[in-house]
Amino acid sequence: MEDGQIIVGVVRVELSLPGARGLKDKRRLVTGLIERAQNRFRVCAAEVDHQDNWRRATVAFACLSTSTSHAHAVLAKVADFVERQADLVVMEFQVEIR
Repeated sequence: MEDGQIIVGVVRVELSLPGARGLKDKRRLVTGLIERAQNRFRVCAAEVDHQDNWRRATVAFACLSTSTSHAHAVLAKVADFVERQADLVVMEFQVEIR
């Protein structure tokens, strides 16, 4: 590892929201997920796609680290956390480490 190295890890999660009955329900589900993940794992998060589709959402979670293994570990915990949410169905995960 080089001194001052900054590793950026991003996990992009595509979600189905079977319980959402409209955009208001979607916002409640997605905002709640983002806030819980931010508080628990100290990651940055935002909805990044499907903003106008109330049955789907794509949320990205990002972390900064000085080591690739730490970034992978944080993102794995976030992915596991998202998968355990009862009101969401994970359709796809994409992890990128730079």
